[in-house]
Amino acid sequence: MCDYRIFNTDRPVKKSEKIIMLSRENFNKLGTENYIKVLSTDRRESLALSKSYYYYILEDLKRMGLIEDNAIAFKAVIPFIPRQSSLDIDTGVLYTSNNHLIFIDMGSSKYECGTCPVYAECVYGIRRIASEMRIKVGNIDNEEARDLRIPSQLWNKLVKGIFAKTVVRLEVIPMTAKM
Repeated sequence: MCDYRIFNTDRPVKKSEKIIMLSRENFNKLGTENYIKVLSTDRRESLALSKSYYYYILEDLKRMGLIEDNAIAFKAVIPFIPRQSSLDIDTGVLYTSNNHLIFIDMGSSKYECGTCPVYAECVYGIRRIASEMRIKVGNIDNEEARDLRIPSQLWNKLVKGIFAKTVVRLEVIPMTAKM
């Protein structure tokens, strides 16, 4: 099961190959309507948000490293879950492609492959990200793919591929303690 959405963005997008890892808690914020609105547009007046709330969200997005110089400054965002002795990469991604934001959260219970109303868009998202990142994930060619939940399997493979491709020489992850 998942939550898949694609958004148009009129906020400038920097040419960046930066992959950002966010805690699951912060990644969940990105899936909310208000965070996506602020991330996808730099025209505060066009949103139905108060000025203070808009700037609060904007500052939070800057703190996460997603916006720099009023532009989207990442290629992909991948959530992680901190465990007692490890970090687990979670299955989700927020990806920038030209003037689009592609969001998938495999931990959501919003859609199920067998009855998914955005199945075609989901397959499009897999293909688009895989081709842009040059990651091989497999094909979705037959009618049974939906019932076999192949798209959800391919999303999981794609997220792992993005992580493996970009975090080649990871030596240290700086951690800050919350107080």
